[in-house]
Amino acid sequence: MRSDARLSRRDLLLRSLAVGASAWLAGCGGSAPAPAAPAAASTPATAAPTVAASPSPGPVTAVSPVAATVRIGHLPALTDAGLFLAVERGYFEALGITLDMQQFATVVNEIAPLSTGQLDVGFGGAGSAGLFNAVSRNVAIKMVANQGIASGTDDERPYYGLVASKPLVDAGQVQRIADLRGRPVNVLAEGSLAQLLTSTALNTDGLSLRDVEQQTLPFPDTLAGLRNGSLAASFLIEPFITLGKQQGILDVLVSTEKLAPGREIAAVFYSAGFAERQQVANNFLVAYLKGVRDYVDVFFAGRGDRALAISQLVEHLPVKEPALYDRMAMPYVNPDGRINAADIGAQQDWFVSQGQVQQPVDVDQLVDNRFASFAVDVLGPYQR
Repeated sequence: MRSDARLSRRDLLLRSLAVGASAWLAGCGGSAPAPAAPAAASTPATAAPTVAASPSPGPVTAVSPVAATVRIGHLPALTDAGLFLAVERGYFEALGITLDMQQFATVVNEIAPLSTGQLDVGFGGAGSAGLFNAVSRNVAIKMVANQGIASGTDDERPYYGLVASKPLVDAGQVQRIADLRGRPVNVLAEGSLAQLLTSTALNTDGLSLRDVEQQTLPFPDTLAGLRNGSLAASFLIEPFITLGKQQGILDVLVSTEKLAPGREIAAVFYSAGFAERQQVANNFLVAYLKGVRDYVDVFFAGRGDRALAISQLVEHLPVKEPALYDRMAMPYVNPDGRINAADIGAQQDWFVSQGQVQQPVDVDQLVDNRFASFAVDVLGPYQR
């Protein structure tokens, strides 16, 4: 009975993560669909009435609060950690901001309501064919801050990477990336960031996407395929990597973070109208980056109250088991917020080369680092 209960909890965890973990990676390969229905009613940000102390330099009180309700679209993903620490610790509230939060399936689903002003801010994947195709139709949105970036971590504990079926590894059939030639490899979705990152991994050992049988499976189905050997390999993300290791399902072939350190994987988007509300838009990023810096302090710099941060995150993130936060790798977020426009351009170039984007967008018009620069002026550069 106790074993069944553990299995049930694990299955619930996989289902709760399935949407969010794939959402920022998949992004949809084609045109933008209609907006997804909100998962819940509006959620005001409730927390302490004043800004909590932080080792990050520069107090939030250096800017003037402006009363405003900001409508946010977000995905159920671990990259939301900085956002929710900012909520829990009152950073938005201290600057007069009340959050009206809605959950979406992918960042592409957020583009229509961002373009019409139904949303002010969107959180999600930084690059996909679907995103670039949507923006190319004269959708005036701005990519204003980083929400996740490849940290260059080692192969032992990546946040995302290319993994192999352990039964095939143990049988000696898959020992290196070149052994995947002609075998089924999961890329999650056509036109996705996951497909781009899989291509990068294959290229390191002389293969391309044409050399493997591309599969498009959601992450829970991926674990089943790796377990029975019907998948030779897959792009995978935490916590599925850790869960798969614990179950003896997979081995990590390569950290795709390590192959492209600094790759933009998730971003914050502003609607055109919200970007024009300069004081509120500036304040929003000041509060957000305060939360991001608390997150980086705890999970990457080894300072701050880790137990408190985890207890706050489990209230909002899809990973509800506190112990998993100590076993899995977490996504790195740029604590200074600025987007690397050159990397966004490189991602778009890859989708163009695959024939998945026909009308490239002007990346210099899409990326707008003014608001992140303002926040860094207020907070000071992050000190690791």
